[in-house]
Amino acid sequence: MGPLELLALIAGLAVAGLAKGISGMGLPLIATPILAGVFGPRMAVTIVTIPIFAANTLLLTQGLRQRHLLRGIAPFMLASAVGTALGTLLLAQLDQRTFAILIALMVAVFLARGDRLLGDDPTALRARIIGPLVCFVGGVLQGTTSIASPLVGSYFHAQRLAPREFVFVLAAIFQLNSVVQLVGYTVQGLYTEEVVAIGLIGLVPTLLALAAGIYARDR
Repeated sequence: MGPLELLALIAGLAVAGLAKGISGMGLPLIATPILAGVFGPRMAVTIVTIPIFAANTLLLTQGLRQRHLLRGIAPFMLASAVGTALGTLLLAQLDQRTFAILIALMVAVFLARGDRLLGDDPTALRARIIGPLVCFVGGVLQGTTSIASPLVGSYFHAQRLAPREFVFVLAAIFQLNSVVQLVGYTVQGLYTEEVVAIGLIGLVPTLLALAAGIYARDR
């Protein structure tokens, strides 16, 4: 990894970590396209799972007072984890160009105001019925592109949760997905020494920026 690649890694994960700390989402949405341009889409998806796991661990620890929410979101977590497992299998099958297109589409969905996709009424029938389906599809996307927040975040935004509850719920879902990714990618042999080394280096800017984002959110 040369100096330009290192700079892209640090800058991308720093901005992504800050967004994650403030909003509870956005780490892979920002970091994966940047890293994909440097390391290639498949390698970028694999690298970013390491900072994602660490970031969600910190957010869950910081939001333990919200753990009572876990019972209510258990079906969503399960559906999302199943989708992620499927996504990890697809990761090894899809070509690099397909990955690039999927990642670009996820970014486009977010920029197109994905929070409006499900409507703003948390009691609407469509929001309650398709919630697990949304989480399942989000899981598939996380397993293949690392980016699930445009869909999953949109659904829970429509539920009008308090900011700290929103952050905790997303962190819990994405953390379980991350565990599934770590296991799935390990079984498939995707964690080479280079990938692990780059991912561990990326922890430094990610966690420092994440802490700054949490501080800004709590002020």
